[in-house]
Amino acid sequence: MPTITTHDEPTGDGLTTLKWGLWLTPFPKTVGEARRQLRSILACWLVPEEAVDTAVLIASELVTNAIRHCSNDHLVHLQVCDDGAQLLLEVSDPSRNPPRPVVAPHLAESGRGLFLVRAAASGFGARHRDPVGKTVWATVPRSAALL
Repeated sequence: MPTITTHDEPTGDGLTTLKWGLWLTPFPKTVGEARRQLRSILACWLVPEEAVDTAVLIASELVTNAIRHCSNDHLVHLQVCDDGAQLLLEVSDPSRNPPRPVVAPHLAESGRGLFLVRAAASGFGARHRDPVGKTVWATVPRSAALL
């Protein structure tokens, strides 16, 4: 069962960054739950529908990759931050292996996720977490349209 955290954080410039997080069990069925929860919170934050669609696509791909590449006894964390100009999506998992795009065979039903993320996001990267794991992130402008 997912655990949700949410809060507002002052940025020091009179603006507020909205943050929301969701802990997920590493099973494929939780990807759909992550999509539903993310769509709901972004609608509450009045994010334009085009940016919501892009963010949900990206989060779905990143969560799927995290779940696919971590063991079943560790949780995956999805976090989104909205600073009013862009959304920052972060997915953390216990694996230290960086994400690597692969060239999927023409008729393959999977293997194109990171290419989709890179095409849809305005920024993309990964960083190690101490003491273990990594966070893969992507940014989406609030005015972004799905490619």
